[in-house]
Amino acid sequence: MERDKITERFDIVADQYDSQRRYFIPCYDDYYKTSLDFLASIRKDFVSVLDLGAGTGLLSKYLYSRFTNANFTLVDLSKKMIGVAKERFSGMNNFRYIISDYSKELPNGEFDLIASALSIHHLTEEDKINLYNNIYRKLDKNGVFINLDQFNAQSELFNNKYNNWWYKFIDKSGVSKDERDLWLKRRELDRENSVAQTIGMLYNAGFDDAECIYSYMKFGVVLAVK
Repeated sequence: MERDKITERFDIVADQYDSQRRYFIPCYDDYYKTSLDFLASIRKDFVSVLDLGAGTGLLSKYLYSRFTNANFTLVDLSKKMIGVAKERFSGMNNFRYIISDYSKELPNGEFDLIASALSIHHLTEEDKINLYNNIYRKLDKNGVFINLDQFNAQSELFNNKYNNWWYKFIDKSGVSKDERDLWLKRRELDRENSVAQTIGMLYNAGFDDAECIYSYMKFGVVLAVK
């Protein structure tokens, strides 16, 4: 993973990151709500949650609204992004924060839910394989991994169509030119797989059950149960 570039480019947008999400995610509300509603229908008793590439804590905010008794560990490369997360959850003693490269190692302990949103697609193929193996080992029995992320289409034709549609949506979203340019700089660091490739890597890591539970063009949610 190009750690320094990723850290630098997310540090720049830390304060504006959340307010820009709807500019860049066409299915924003459905993306989070539907997938996490489904997650809550699978298990309601999560007590130890690990959020990888947690950034400003946006995903953890949605997870906390459903699993209020859980303890949360937020991991991210960017000190500034984690700083925003600390402000979001200020005064709450069930949140801890780690500035670290989760592609190399995961925090100590076991977790019954490991989650990530719009982060793992920055990793190389080798780092993804290593990460999924580490995630499997860190989950307890019946533990769940959920990843809300960007994915390639199965065919080059549809992938290009999806990208063209997505870029046109962003151009019409109201985002400023400077914001779009910064997003394009972050986009240079994307290393997307298809959903099928991702599920294959999860099976190879040891998961018996893995499925795409939500899909909207470039955006998908993959869930796996140990």
